[in-house]
Amino acid sequence: MDRKILWLISFAVIIVLWFKLDPKHPDEQELEPTQSSETETLLENQLKITKATPFQPMPIKPNFAEISDIKQRKETFFQYLVPFAAEKNALLIRDRNELTRIIESSEPPTREQKRWLAALRKIFKLKKVGVYTPDNLAELYPHLDIIPESLVLAQAANESAWGTSRFALKGNNYFGQWCFKIGCGLVPESRDEDADHEVQKFKSARESVFAYIDNLNSNAAYRALRKERASLREQKKNISGLDLAKGLLSYSQRGQAYVEEIKSLISYNKLWRFDQEIVVAGASK
Repeated sequence: MDRKILWLISFAVIIVLWFKLDPKHPDEQELEPTQSSETETLLENQLKITKATPFQPMPIKPNFAEISDIKQRKETFFQYLVPFAAEKNALLIRDRNELTRIIESSEPPTREQKRWLAALRKIFKLKKVGVYTPDNLAELYPHLDIIPESLVLAQAANESAWGTSRFALKGNNYFGQWCFKIGCGLVPESRDEDADHEVQKFKSARESVFAYIDNLNSNAAYRALRKERASLREQKKNISGLDLAKGLLSYSQRGQAYVEEIKSLISYNKLWRFDQEIVVAGASK
């Protein structure tokens, strides 16, 4: 009897120690992340472009109003914003080149690529597709392309009064972008009583530039701009701010007068000197 009791006690101790050392049920143990899940996370991070790690350290925001010399103020303004435009354009061409590789591949898109493509279609407000074909993949091309730095700088100067407007100072908004949720931005002092829009607040000038370019690349109001850009790309011509400015008729209630003002800013300040050549993979689309 004593041996039996000792045997039972020993067995119980072994069971207790086993659960103490390995408290989880085998089915409940954490699995090591797979290469696939790591890739999916990377793709998700790439799509969160405004939260992407900047290519360069964020510069200190200048106080443009304190720069009395007009020429120096303008140049400081240009040098402050142009890196953000160049960075965003590089990201767009990176994605455009990736799209070309997918289209030209003899293999169908992988699961991760399909998720990436679906996210892009959502960003650019395109209909969902069940099966990817060369034709519906190519629908992304008009949206995945650059906005010339010359156009970015001209509109930023016009919309923000060279960085001195209330919206630029308090909300980092250099392009007059609107939002429609209470508290999402700054209420314009001249807003009509029945209006509900606010001028959107951004964490940084970089985020404002990125959102502005995304707006031109996705909003139906700027389809003419994208069509002009696609035509220039197809003809292998330089994509210039002067050419794309023609597609901004809907950006302001002033219509053609606004377009001419933007073109004048580009020409007078020779803003084409900031435009950068970026290599596009494959044939021009």
